Amino acid sequence: MLQKLVSLEQTIHNLKNSLTDSKIRIEELSRENEQTTQTLNNLLAEKKDKTEELPTKNVAYGSVYIRWGRNECKDSAEVIYKGFTAGKNYADKGSGSNTICLPEDPSWLNYSTSDHPRGTVYGTEIDVEEPSGVFENKVGNQDIPCVACHIKKGSVIMIPGRGHCYTGWNLEYAGYLMTEYHGHPGPQNHVCVDHHPDFIQGGGGNADEHILYLTISKCGSLPCPPYANDRELACVVCSK
Repeated sequence: MLQKLVSLEQTIHNLKNSLTDSKIRIEELSRENEQTTQTLNNLLAEKKDKTEELPTKNVAYGSVYIRWGRNECKDSAEVIYKGFTAGKNYADKGSGSNTICLPEDPSWLNYSTSDHPRGTVYGTEIDVEEPSGVFENKVGNQDIPCVACHIKKGSVIMIPGRGHCYTGWNLEYAGYLMTEYHGHPGPQNHVCVDHHPDFIQGGGGNADEHILYLTISKCGSLPCPPYANDRELACVVCSK
């Protein structure tokens, strides 16, 4: 009987020790779980911070426009490339109808000297009678540059017939609406030439190749007012 009591006491003692060990292990696991949870929360917070930084640091976004007649963008815009305003010869019936901004540092792929029919492109000059009373300085027969600009804004628009942006929009630049002379063959698009243009060095000769003229409004189907007959149209490039 005594032996059974001693054995029972030993069993109870062992159970108490086992319970103590289990309690200690449970406390250790609880602490490890808290540490793991904290580590995961820290990782999630760090990932969230990095994700929020993506739009400003890692993602390219925004809008692009050409500033016709200038060598530089406004201070808040990034220069993609500088170049030369160019297009078809005013007398050509074919070739491209749009004015383009050719980069000042071209690179070439394959090319040849064949006389097979091709389109042609020429540098651009402004044709106005001086003094024009429109531009701030003399621009007649001057060849003009261009620059491609990138802004970190979602929208950009050229508004013809306006010298100022509408409320809520930001001014990129203002100028005058220009295109081909109406009596020349072949179409040409309208571009907004900066009201204070830069000029290409040595480009003041009267080459008469790709030419830009001021655009005037004509009353009739176009209501006057608000428009006026034979008045040069302004233009503005705005962003938001």
